[in-house]
Amino acid sequence: MNIDIDFSKGKKNKVSGTGEGSGMNSSSSGAASGQRSDASPITPDTRMSVSGILHREGSKCVCVTMEDDDRFIEIRMPDAEILSRKGYSEKEAEEIISYLNENMDDILNAARGVNPMTAFMK
Repeated sequence: MNIDIDFSKGKKNKVSGTGEGSGMNSSSSGAASGQRSDASPITPDTRMSVSGILHREGSKCVCVTMEDDDRFIEIRMPDAEILSRKGYSEKEAEEIISYLNENMDDILNAARGVNPMTAFMK
């Protein structure tokens, strides 16, 4: 599943799905590649991937990973449980969770399109 995100505004632009994997690629308009903005921990170089729908303790969830060259965070949504984090501050993690909550519908749609067997075979 691919998603194009305008990280300079913190909102999604469009979602286009191939249904072949869990990777979500990001791109930005108006921001130079590699530059981190003080306003957002999400940069144009941030890569985002989403798992398929998972069933945990009777409810549905999805794991979202966001990473760039030197930072990584994995969050279980919609619980907003941080599973692992390297390089992101607590404040940045909260901002990422806020972003994920704002875009939860699109993330769930992407997760529904993930075929675990196809992703595993890649």
